[in-house]
Amino acid sequence: MPKALCVLPLLLCHLACSWQEHSSQMGHQHIAAAIRELLNRAYAGIDYSTYRDGLTRVEAVVADHLPNTPHHLRNQVVSMLAYLRTAEEILRWQARLDAEHADHTVTRWIDRYPFLQMAVGARAEAPQLFDAQTAVALLWDKTDEVLRGLQLKSGSL
Repeated sequence: MPKALCVLPLLLCHLACSWQEHSSQMGHQHIAAAIRELLNRAYAGIDYSTYRDGLTRVEAVVADHLPNTPHHLRNQVVSMLAYLRTAEEILRWQARLDAEHADHTVTRWIDRYPFLQMAVGARAEAPQLFDAQTAVALLWDKTDEVLRGLQLKSGSL
């Protein structure tokens, strides 16, 4: 048997292993697609229960694909998920309008994400009140910003 034919199976095995290793590190693409879908729906206008269902789907995709996401991109995924979950908390709070715990709850969100301070007094007719719609839009904008950075770093999508 010629030497070239003996090397061919080894080369094919090496290429197959390289391809499998590369494809197994593409979990962030699935996560990015799920987050993009949720953001597109959220920006178009979404009620709490629809958002919650979408977030549940994103959480399932993250659970399935985070192990196959390169380590250097995982923090961005975790950050986006935290922003999306906080937006869900705010939408739930708004739906229930839990006025009894409003000050404490709003303070906790602002302490976690100081940029949410911009949601206080966002409406001229309510200069002292926390505007939930402004807050969730800010969180979705932050998620979108991280998502665009993730896509640039990974060279995908």
